[in-house]
Amino acid sequence: MTDDHPVRETAQALRAVSDSLLDDIDELARLETTKRELRPGDPALVEVSEQIERLAARVLGLTIEERVLSEQADVEVTVEGPAAPLQTIEATKPRSPRVILEAWRDAERRASTAQPGSADAAAIATEIERLRAEYRATRG
Repeated sequence: MTDDHPVRETAQALRAVSDSLLDDIDELARLETTKRELRPGDPALVEVSEQIERLAARVLGLTIEERVLSEQADVEVTVEGPAAPLQTIEATKPRSPRVILEAWRDAERRASTAQPGSADAAAIATEIERLRAEYRATRG
């Protein structure tokens, strides 16, 4: 990230999180529909329920990240800062897969040197998960 593109970082992070949320919510709906059609006692019922639980936890994390980014964007707009997003989330173009992969590799490098169990390690793990989802969204 360079200083000549600060506007894009917050706006694109909001876009990436929003895209990931929409994808995960669609998957939750698909899994929930599948689960509703399973009979009690079917071993798949527990497996699908566990998948739903994991995905719902990820969705919760993304909603928290989106709120934090929204608050950051609000402050940037209020103070008319150079990083203030200028358009809606929908109007913001997603990042290219190449840019996402560069950020992902950087996050993985930082994760390898972060103190295990630290707040920094947790934040980097969340970032890696978001980048993974963002990259997945670019692959259709």
